[in-house]
Amino acid sequence: MRSDDALDQFWQNEAHIMRAFLDIQPNYDKLAEEVAYILEKRLRSAGIEYSSVTRRTKSAHSFCEKAKRRGLRDPLKEITDIAGVRVVFLYKSDRKAIETVIQESFEVVKKVDKTDPNEPDRFGYQALHFLIRLRKEASCARYDDLRELGCEIQVRTILQDAWAIVAHHLSYKDEASVPKEIMKNLNALSGVFVTADNQFNAVRSELEAYRKKLRKQISERKQDFLGQRIDLDNLIEYLYWRFPNRGPTTREAGEALLLELRELGYGKLEDIELAVSRSLKAIEAIEKHHPPINKFTWEATVYSPVGMVRLAIKLTNEDNSRASDVPESWSLRIEEYRHLVIPKP
Repeated sequence: MRSDDALDQFWQNEAHIMRAFLDIQPNYDKLAEEVAYILEKRLRSAGIEYSSVTRRTKSAHSFCEKAKRRGLRDPLKEITDIAGVRVVFLYKSDRKAIETVIQESFEVVKKVDKTDPNEPDRFGYQALHFLIRLRKEASCARYDDLRELGCEIQVRTILQDAWAIVAHHLSYKDEASVPKEIMKNLNALSGVFVTADNQFNAVRSELEAYRKKLRKQISERKQDFLGQRIDLDNLIEYLYWRFPNRGPTTREAGEALLLELRELGYGKLEDIELAVSRSLKAIEAIEKHHPPINKFTWEATVYSPVGMVRLAIKLTNEDNSRASDVPESWSLRIEEYRHLVIPKP
């Protein structure tokens, strides 16, 4: 920290600086909120998986402490992270796509890559930092007070975020502040985090390769595909192949269905396909005369792929006690349409 007379004199006027900060702080709040909103919307639109998008604005105490610690003469201009947004994402291979989203959504003033191993003060911390402003062409009245303000965006994986939290808790800013006695363990721990990040990315790549293999198998060797033991990924691929016009199936919905299928003794995909093939006419008749209702719009809709399989199971199981919970009204409806089910071969 500098301690020359001019700086001391400057900070005697601290009350004036604090008033100026408190006047502008609400605009930084709005800026952080807007940046976080834009990021979430664009990340979802781009199909990028992320853990969280969080925002914060520096408190008056934090602002003043940083300004004094760094000996800043004009902290309102020199402190660039008054507004901050953090994107915590899942896989390292998505980083480039997230960078693209940020660069296309905002005016990037500065980019700092703290994942560079040659960074002298890195000490295990890894993240991508952007200083951004809202784009000048953005047309919205509420942007008028925000356009010239800067916001910091931090981009890091879940494990990079975990390391940052641990390092912050230990209060070590750089290697020089770490006792030699524990440096070895900290370096090893940092390496574990980096290795785990790479392994998560490798597992994701393997999973993508497995899904591509399943899609190819469906089109070229359908019987081999259907003869597989059911797992979450081949179940989701089966649902998309069998019901391509009924929308995607989330992994959460797929997992719930998978548990039901296992409890009911369905071991292979061909068991599901047999139930669906036998009951398709009955399901279509039920959907026509008793369509499901969208719980948000209260309008008639169609059954999802998961709903189609559940109905097929209920229609082909003469013993309804083996099917998932079925209300009495549904039991009567199932019996009403069971005559349309094709008998077992």
